[in-house]
Amino acid sequence: MTDAPVNWSDEEKALRELLRALRICLTWSRERAEQIACLDLDDYRGYYEDPEEDEHFALTAFDEDVDNAEEILTWRATVVAHLVGEALSDYAAAHSCLDDPWLAWRTESSEESGAAFVRALTEEEFYCARVAYHVHSGLRVERPSSIPTDGDLENIPGHLETDHGGTWRDWLDILGPPKDDAGLHPAIAAAHRDLTEGRSRPNDETAVRIAELADQVSAFQMPTIERLETIGAKIDALGAPDRFKAETYLKDVLGINVDSSLCVDARTVLLDAERRFRDPETLDWNCVISQLAKAFELQVKQLFVPSLAKYLKSRKVLVFPNGESRPEHRSDRPPEKMQPIIRRGEAVPKIMLGMISIALTSSRPELKEYGTSTGLDLARLKKLIDDLIRDRNRGTHETGMSFAEASRLREDWLGVKIHGGGIFGVFLPIAAKDCDRSP
Repeated sequence: MTDAPVNWSDEEKALRELLRALRICLTWSRERAEQIACLDLDDYRGYYEDPEEDEHFALTAFDEDVDNAEEILTWRATVVAHLVGEALSDYAAAHSCLDDPWLAWRTESSEESGAAFVRALTEEEFYCARVAYHVHSGLRVERPSSIPTDGDLENIPGHLETDHGGTWRDWLDILGPPKDDAGLHPAIAAAHRDLTEGRSRPNDETAVRIAELADQVSAFQMPTIERLETIGAKIDALGAPDRFKAETYLKDVLGINVDSSLCVDARTVLLDAERRFRDPETLDWNCVISQLAKAFELQVKQLFVPSLAKYLKSRKVLVFPNGESRPEHRSDRPPEKMQPIIRRGEAVPKIMLGMISIALTSSRPELKEYGTSTGLDLARLKKLIDDLIRDRNRGTHETGMSFAEASRLREDWLGVKIHGGGIFGVFLPIAAKDCDRSP
């Protein structure tokens, strides 16, 4: 297929522009994600006096920032693919009685009016059309009023309206939160099959180009941490005796009260960490520490921050921190503002663990009152977060952690020797308060 000039209608010209916009959304790099991070790496430096500790914090916080940016880039690509798929579906319905005439238009001699348009698309444009088709037919995505851009997309009248946003958090406000089941990878794989398994009969050179494009696209759709549903499936796949042993061990080590205070997601990830630790085939001990850290992070985000938000809302504080400068900053730069972890009385979506630690340095009296009211040791929580950020950075981004080191951290974090709940025991006061308020 060639990009030969044809007499396209205005609608067909718009469809091609949509496919080109989707091509931009589907492909990016880690460097691209850094462009919409909330802060630069250097902005995360200067929080701690110890240079090594400060660098560990900066690297981990920036990595988390960029990870979030990549997820929002994926979400934007999904939304745009659905939007393009809807436009292509409307076009097909107006020109054919088939639900999906695109492959036939591409590969067969057809006199239908849409066939000439489809045959004139480039291979990459047609590949994007197949991704859009599979996203639109396989996912339910609520269409936002506009699509975020930092200058890489332009308006397409009647089809795509853009809204400028400089960071992934701006994009999140425009798009709304990602859907848990809105994965691009299945649609990408299906589009790849459409073009390489004989259905569109590409020549060898074309097949190579499409395979490279598919690899480029899918490489940035794979999550850096397994989705909770995938982890849950692995837990479910454990034999009943193995799962019972893991659950019983955690309940014994943490104590019944702490174990029952775990949120569902934290419990799932904690069980996965224990599964990996017990698996004789585990070679990468970093993954055990990463999962333990993730379980604690989930407790912070799903238990502590919502609890704090609820308390502050009762005190008429809807934004926290609100315009406060961070307590420590570089002398060669003006003081920087803390990023809010609570807005409109609710936890900010996809808040970063490092920013929660920084928020805990706030001098707002309501924060101290919250600690006194709930019995939560805020100073200990901040120290645990800081220590975990340092060790998680090693577990997630370094390689070759020894079994001995992983075992030591696991024992410390779970409180194996004292059976006191380990680092998870810090949340017991607010979990108990929630139980007291429940009917």
